[in-house]
Amino acid sequence: MKFKEQYNSLLSEKKQNIATLSGEAVGLIGSLTSPDKWFEAMAVCEAAFDAGTQDENILNLRSEMFFHGKELHSGIHLNDEDYADWFLQLVDFNKKLAGAGVEESWVELSSLYDNSRLPFRDCAKAREYMLKGVDLDVPLALALYGHQLYHGVNLAKPDREKGLELMLRAKEKNFERADIYLLLSEFDSDIDPAVYEQKIIDYNSTAKPVNQVWYLLGDVYRDKLNDIAKAVEAYEKGMELTGEPYCMYKKAIAILNGDIDGDRENALRMLENAYEWNMSYAADYLGQYYWYNEDYRDPEKAVEWYGKAISYCNSYAMLNLALIYLYDDKYRDIPQGFKYIDMAIAEDNTNAMSAKAYYILEVETGDKDIPQAKELLEKAYEAGDGYAAYRLGYGYQNAEFSEQPDYETAFKYYLVGAERNHLYAIELLGYYHRTGVTGEPNPEKAVEYYRKALEYNSNYARVELALCYEEGFGVEQSYHEAFELLTLAAAGDDYYAHDKLGHYYMNGYAGEPDLDKAFEHFSKAAEEGIFDAMYNLGRIYKYAIGRPENPQLAVEYFEKSAKGGHLDANIEMAISHEHEYGGLEYDSEKVMNYMTYAAEKEHPFAQYKLGLYHYYGLIEKNTEKGLEYLGKAYDNGSAYAAAALGDHFLYGADENADSSSAFKYYSYAAENDYITEGMGLCYQYGIGVEHSESEAFKYYSIAADRGYVAAKYRLGICYRYEIGTAKNLSEAYRWLLQAAEEDNRNAEYEIAMMLLNGEGIEMDVEKGVDWLRKSAENEHSEAQFELGNCYLTARGVDEDELQAMYWYRKSADNGNEKAQKITGRRNKRR
Repeated sequence: MKFKEQYNSLLSEKKQNIATLSGEAVGLIGSLTSPDKWFEAMAVCEAAFDAGTQDENILNLRSEMFFHGKELHSGIHLNDEDYADWFLQLVDFNKKLAGAGVEESWVELSSLYDNSRLPFRDCAKAREYMLKGVDLDVPLALALYGHQLYHGVNLAKPDREKGLELMLRAKEKNFERADIYLLLSEFDSDIDPAVYEQKIIDYNSTAKPVNQVWYLLGDVYRDKLNDIAKAVEAYEKGMELTGEPYCMYKKAIAILNGDIDGDRENALRMLENAYEWNMSYAADYLGQYYWYNEDYRDPEKAVEWYGKAISYCNSYAMLNLALIYLYDDKYRDIPQGFKYIDMAIAEDNTNAMSAKAYYILEVETGDKDIPQAKELLEKAYEAGDGYAAYRLGYGYQNAEFSEQPDYETAFKYYLVGAERNHLYAIELLGYYHRTGVTGEPNPEKAVEYYRKALEYNSNYARVELALCYEEGFGVEQSYHEAFELLTLAAAGDDYYAHDKLGHYYMNGYAGEPDLDKAFEHFSKAAEEGIFDAMYNLGRIYKYAIGRPENPQLAVEYFEKSAKGGHLDANIEMAISHEHEYGGLEYDSEKVMNYMTYAAEKEHPFAQYKLGLYHYYGLIEKNTEKGLEYLGKAYDNGSAYAAAALGDHFLYGADENADSSSAFKYYSYAAENDYITEGMGLCYQYGIGVEHSESEAFKYYSIAADRGYVAAKYRLGICYRYEIGTAKNLSEAYRWLLQAAEEDNRNAEYEIAMMLLNGEGIEMDVEKGVDWLRKSAENEHSEAQFELGNCYLTARGVDEDELQAMYWYRKSADNGNEKAQKITGRRNKRR
């Protein structure tokens, strides 16, 4: 039988027995947890009021019917059609009683509209009826609306002073439950938890069992005193005395969250029971449990329980179900997802506002409705949402909400987000203060925010604080402290921390190097897409750092890292193509592309290399462009570029170039510990600096010791011809031989003449001629002339006038005046 027919039949029966209604009322009190008994009680009361025979027993029964949500419990299992009839029947019933002078019925009407299923829930009507009760000075209305005002809920704008005034007025009217609302109002205050605990204990010791607030005491133990055992004890007391559904709910989630031992199946039944008492958040929790708990995962049950919670306007269940439809591959249904997320937004759920904004900004492809996302975030922000504060800041930082990045506005939003304890906002404030995004870096503030983020177990903050310890920024410099923080972050699967630990183990920053551990950490970071780690794995395989050289793997990692925008990896790819490393073919276009990418990102070494490519014509010679990039690299601190610019002014073909400028560039390079023969040449010949052969010798020595071939040649010349040092032919031969063996044609000539003449080495004419020939073949005019002499005089070779004339002509063509006199060739080639 349908509810309407069943109730009308029951009401008709009661109306036929008016004389017995008062007695029936007494018998029904205490049994109204049964929906059937509750419906019977409503029929008894309605019949009595219709007949005008309501007495104290009837009024007491009516009060019992609407105590602790029994009226809502009565309709929980009704189907939609019966629920509609049930709802309308309760509205008519309470209006009838309110019209008969039962003023508390206005509050019951408010509660009915506030807590009913969709589509009957009507917050505006709930507020209208509540205010009707307040206007009539109904104690329950005063206490309940005062509570709503105090916390700013149920369409009431926050007004703590007015809310407290109304609750106190209810207390003055001897409303027993006014103290409950006054106690509840202190939960979010700054009251000392121990004092608060005692106030609740004192209240419970004098209040009637039905009014005792064991649920509140349990929450104080759980959320303020962190004593889960006492919290559960309090919840169990509430369940024992009144069967309090909230206490069942809290004990059940303590079991299911693993806070206490208990029977999970029983805990699930407790949540189901709590839901039957109109606790929609118990249904929402069940939805979460069946969706996220891997051991008990049951998607169908999850969706079912979310649906039950949604039917009672639980906006968190709306959001949770929306997220399933938006993100789960199996259940993805974007229109459904937006339907439920919009429902949650209509309920002023700030998390839903932020979630939809997130979807628009981070997930949607194609045209994004940025204004809508910004509007949602601003609305959530105004309602006190921490994520919205963070995301608005992030949007201004990344020019999503402005034409250009607006770091000042971003910083202001981050400050609010941090005040609202949003972790990302706290982390970014640390970063802003560390790097000086909106002003000068502030070490103390940076460290303060990073330490605050650590309270939320932030691995990002651990890594950032580690960087502070590396640099001694706001803390005493300590690689050990940095290492400890990075180790903790890596244990929490922060892959940037793994990358940093790779560097620590490779370079021994916090102990002895451990190349195996370096490889392990770089590998973990690379697997998760950290491009710096990929680059370093490439280096390990290229330079055989703790692993055998593997050119193919090196190039593979460099290429992956380069695709991710890693600048050094782009440089390595350019060099690999240039030198045909790792099986790559020479490809000048790819060399230029890779190096240009890094150079345009202001990488000094890339700018230097790109400058050389243009200057010497890797593809096409462009001196002007080459100098432009060398200049950029120099401005960015490249000592290599400084030396190259020095070479340009010293050796360059530009007749208008001021060679004295070379010294400035060579000096900068030397100050940054990059010394070539250029500094020595400037001192030797007084180019841009006062002539000093001793200084020339000093710089030639330094550069030669570092392996620079031209410097080895110059140092050998110093020793041979007594320039800036005592003559020492054996040292001269040693350095010149090293340069000659590295294909320096000038050194080849000098070695040849020393061997031919027995200077600093035992005479060896044949060997001397061999070196002379090598230098001559490298177009050294003096060597060509002397080789001609050797053929003419049969020195170390058979006499051969044709060969002699061949080499004289080569020498003459290269500008040798003695050869020109012999051959008659002048100025044919400079």
